This record gives sequence, structure tokens and C-alpha cells, in this order.
Amino acid sequence: MKIVVHIDAGDSWPRRADAAARLLAARGGGRVLGVFGQMATALASYAYHGDKAAIDREAAPQRDRFFEIMAPFGSVAAEWHTIHSVNPDFIAAEITANAQYADLTVLGQIDPRATADRVPADLAEQVVLNCGRPVLMIPYTGTYTFAFSRVLVAYNDSRESSRALGDALPFIHGAQAWVMVVRHAPELIDPSDWRWVELKRRLEDHGVQATVETPAIANISVADFLLSQAADLSADLLVMGAYGKLGLPRMLRGSVTRDILRQMTLPVLLGH
Repeated sequence: MKIVVHIDAGDSWPRRADAAARLLAARGGGRVLGVFGQMATALASYAYHGDKAAIDREAAPQRDRFFEIMAPFGSVAAEWHTIHSVNPDFIAAEITANAQYADLTVLGQIDPRATADRVPADLAEQVVLNCGRPVLMIPYTGTYTFAFSRVLVAYNDSRESSRALGDALPFIHGAQAWVMVVRHAPELIDPSDWRWVELKRRLEDHGVQATVETPAIANISVADFLLSQAADLSADLLVMGAYGKLGLPRMLRGSVTRDILRQMTLPVLLGH
């Protein structure tokens, strides 16, 4: 198994690297590729590709710290790649390309206090919508075990949510999961519908103890509802489909994804 981790000059990336190493070590080992990419300050902002030596100097402290974090995990091989560009579109494209060849990519919620002007603002959206592989988002604050033993799944009958759930299965085996079926529908959702019965059975087939609920959401946004449910359940992972700006009217389209990424209070696994 291979996990890609985005590295920048912020303070929160070491937790992303540690999460990747722990996830792999718990599953027999594998490779972690640290990808350093940010809008370097050493060059003029109009430069497309930058001075390789200058960017390498910016990356060096992070590279050394990355290998230190990986060292205690004997079953995990550490690899490194520096993106030699200051162009935000190129940085996002390069991280996306690396993500396409990984089993999971770990990104961080943008920390407006530290890296908002150095990391592309739409990095997470660009990667998750274009790489075709799952992306794990880590909040820039908080402490997490990454055991993923109590999982909240936001589900509707869309390709994206089905893809996200399938992508999550290798990481939630043995977990207890609560699936919230959230949809735009004029009628109440029938909890006995065969789809939700099969959804529960699918999770159980993969060693997940599942509860499927069909809540009525009123007077609260979907993002707020999901984060509230996550807190009430003491969930340590939220699984959901990621959506772009097009393709309405399904629930969890664009704005909800962005709201979750902005307000997230726990790790979020996104699939598209």
C-alpha cells in the first residue's frame, strides 16, 4: 500500500505524516511519499517554475523532519519528492498526478494563520475531484489516533458516495459505523428500502458493524448536521462523497463539501 502526504512549511503537516505512517503500520506496512509543494517566497509570483536550489532550501527542514517521523515505523518505507514550481495550478496538478498512483492521499485543512498564502486555496478540491483515488483530510488543529473505530458515513444514492464508501472499506475494517442517508426528497426516506438494507449488508460483509439511519434534516445545514452527529457519536472519521460545482440537485453537492472542509472537526475521507 502507498500513501501520499502533502508537505508544506506549516506546523500541522507532521500530524499528516504521522497519520500516514500509523495507517500503513497497522495494515502490514507500505510506502509513504512526502510531496513538498507550496508557493515559494524565494521567487517572484509570476514565475512558473522556480529556482530549484532555492526551493530545495525551503524544503530541506521539512524533508529532514519527514524522515525523522518515518524512522520509528520499521514496516514503512519513506520517499520524498519536491515540486520545483511556485505556480499554484502546477502545484495542484503535480500533487494530483502523484495521488493517482497511490492508495490514499493525505492532505491538510488550510490553516489561514499559517499557509493560506503559500498553499493553493483550492488544493483539496482539485486533488479529490481529479485524482480518482480517496483523499483523507486532516484538520489543522486537534489530536487524533487514526484508529478509525467509530465511523460516520454520509450517504446518498449517488456514484460519489458509493465510491467514497468503497474507498474507505480497507481503512475501517472492524469499525463500528453509522450511516446517515441524507437526500433531497419530497417524501420521507423509507428505512426499509432494499438499498439501505443492502448498504448495511455490504458493510457487514467487510467486517464493519453498521447501523443505517434515515434522518429527517430540517432547520440545519447538511454540513452542520453531519458535524453535530459526528460529535454526538464520538466519531473519529467522516466518510463522504466529494462534489464539484455542477450536477445539482443531489444532496452533498459542492457547497456542502466546501462547508465540511472549512468547518471540519475530525478527519474526513473523501471519494469522487
